[in-house]
Amino acid sequence: MDKTIEQLLLEIKADPKNPELLKELGNLYFRNDQYDQAIEQYQAALAANPDYYKALYNLGNTYYKMEQHEKAVHYWHEAIKIKPDFDHAYFNIGYHHFQKGFMREAIKALREASRINPDAPDTHHYLGLSYHQTNQFNEAISEFKAAIELDPEDPDYHYNLANTSYDMGNYEQAAEEWAITLGYRPNDSKARNNYCDALLQLGKFEEGLVEIEKVLAADPNYPPALCTRGELLEKLGRAEEARELFNRVKDLIKDNSAWELLYKYLADKMKPD
Repeated sequence: MDKTIEQLLLEIKADPKNPELLKELGNLYFRNDQYDQAIEQYQAALAANPDYYKALYNLGNTYYKMEQHEKAVHYWHEAIKIKPDFDHAYFNIGYHHFQKGFMREAIKALREASRINPDAPDTHHYLGLSYHQTNQFNEAISEFKAAIELDPEDPDYHYNLANTSYDMGNYEQAAEEWAITLGYRPNDSKARNNYCDALLQLGKFEEGLVEIEKVLAADPNYPPALCTRGELLEKLGRAEEARELFNRVKDLIKDNSAWELLYKYLADKMKPD
């Protein structure tokens, strides 16, 4: 049973230089979003034991929650200096760099986290995402498969394996992995639209049309699904229906920066020959 703040304060009163107790009190404050109090306790733990890497690591986590990212990374590195095999600290550094778009730094940190602890599926997942962002698709595929082997029921792992497979032109694997994703998240319109796109690439037009109707039943104005439906209709020889859909999509997304690339695609597609 977790201790309360009051219980820990009593124990600390009896043993004021115990870094583990001070760290645990900091953790309670952290979980209550009382970040200033958490920092105070972690610093007290470090005053009692300057080499207490757990307090350094938790200081990093606290500053990250406070969106003071440079301080967070600093403390994670300080924790690693004391405990060089601290995979959690390497993962946090890699995750931070991934979120900031610094993919080379992300890959470096995440590879080290994976080397230290090869059994952490999320490390493989984010390493795969980082490789994908740098067009290292074979490496990304390998990492997503490693994540799935460790945790086969996480739909994100299957979804992102499908994304990379599609970008490599492996539409069979992409369709298979998006189908698995949909088994866990049947209402994921983006995954189902992507699945339909893979079916389109595989020449399974009728099957794709059945699937895209499920997307549009939930969201009749979802632009990518309307576009995919138009492309399927085109392949089935229903050119006029397809053109009407493409025009509808253009009207829906005109002047919407979120769909700028889709609008450009349709504008190019519908230029007269």
